[in-house]
Amino acid sequence: MGMSETASILKAVGNLNKARIIAHLSKHRGETAEDLAKHLGYPLPTVYKYLRELEVAKMVESETKERKVKRYYPRDFKLEISPEKLMELFEQPSALNLYKAKSGDNDAKRLNEVISKAKSGRMTYRQAASTLGISYYEFILLLEEIDAADE
Repeated sequence: MGMSETASILKAVGNLNKARIIAHLSKHRGETAEDLAKHLGYPLPTVYKYLRELEVAKMVESETKERKVKRYYPRDFKLEISPEKLMELFEQPSALNLYKAKSGDNDAKRLNEVISKAKSGRMTYRQAASTLGISYYEFILLLEEIDAADE
């Protein structure tokens, strides 16, 4: 497991709401986002955001069947953590620094505009990633890092 995957899993299980989604799906496999919002009492946009992040972390998978309804299932995962792995994790260059190195430091305004559009729903996360010339996974890592810095 790579360090970025470890970071995604740590972030997911470190958030009690995301952990509750995984636990709920373990017992109620194949629920929709609407089902989860109803059963857990979370706002639907929040559930969608958490499910996207859990899919990127490879902790949840989805399947679209009849009437294009997306159903979610927990994936098996194993997390091994040690002081050495944490040290490796924090010695890795940040997603934001990697993006800046790739695109240049002068691209901060564009990055902020694209993130704002994605968070407001005027652009999908995949469109935002494509606009920035990065992968969907890299975009999610950027968002997580920026959100963590804002907390």
